[in-house]
Amino acid sequence: MKFDITIWGEATDVIRKNIVIFTAAVAALWIMDIVIYALRPDMESPDLPTYFVGAYLAIACHMTVLRNVSGFSAVGALEKSAFFKFFMRGFAVAMVTLIPALFVMVPILAIPEIKAAREDVRFFLVMVAVLAFYGMAMLIALGLVGTWLPAAIMADGSSIRRAFARGRKTIGYVTSRLIVGPGANIVLFLVTVFLLPGRFSEAVRTYTIHAGELQFVPFDMAMNGLAYLVWATGVVLVAVVLSRAYQLGEARLAENLADENTVQAAAR
Repeated sequence: MKFDITIWGEATDVIRKNIVIFTAAVAALWIMDIVIYALRPDMESPDLPTYFVGAYLAIACHMTVLRNVSGFSAVGALEKSAFFKFFMRGFAVAMVTLIPALFVMVPILAIPEIKAAREDVRFFLVMVAVLAFYGMAMLIALGLVGTWLPAAIMADGSSIRRAFARGRKTIGYVTSRLIVGPGANIVLFLVTVFLLPGRFSEAVRTYTIHAGELQFVPFDMAMNGLAYLVWATGVVLVAVVLSRAYQLGEARLAENLADENTVQAAAR
């Protein structure tokens, strides 16, 4: 089974077909960040809304690739059980891959040189280390059972055992495409967060607009918007790769079954 378009090409097409959902996802999280910082500058943005928004966007992308339907109407056509299965399966994969990252982060924070470093340097080193180990764990997990997610959208009733069977047939395809697709996107994200701000003066980066008790930093707002745009593109790329892997895995399993039946018939 071969695909006529690259993952980047199909991701672009999927974004175009779901441009309203894509834009709404980026805008919703961006506005949430702006409001939180304006009210509580010391407060971090919660992860749960980001997960649910990302999952909703991913569902729309899977529907486009697997069923050739797009937009809110396509997502609305799904049964509630499909939503629940997708959310829970995605959460399970994320939690399982997060454990190695946490085990890495604790000893890294205890290294004397890192503890003595400036806060921004320490944050950068820890972030890179965690992303590296978390990314590796996620790469392996998605390579083995990533098709468990689009299977929820297809509502084919397949178990995680079937996902492992597909994974054994497609792990090379999934891991290589995730590296050249979402992997490149992660590099772009790191460049956006850590290198791009250094191209601007401190006056530009720290300029603040005060509106009563509220405060807004235009530079941070722009950077957060760009980061969410990169993040959403990564969500689309992952969905495209996993949807293709699902199709490829099912095709290869069907071929193996046909070959086995042919051998058995010839042996009779």
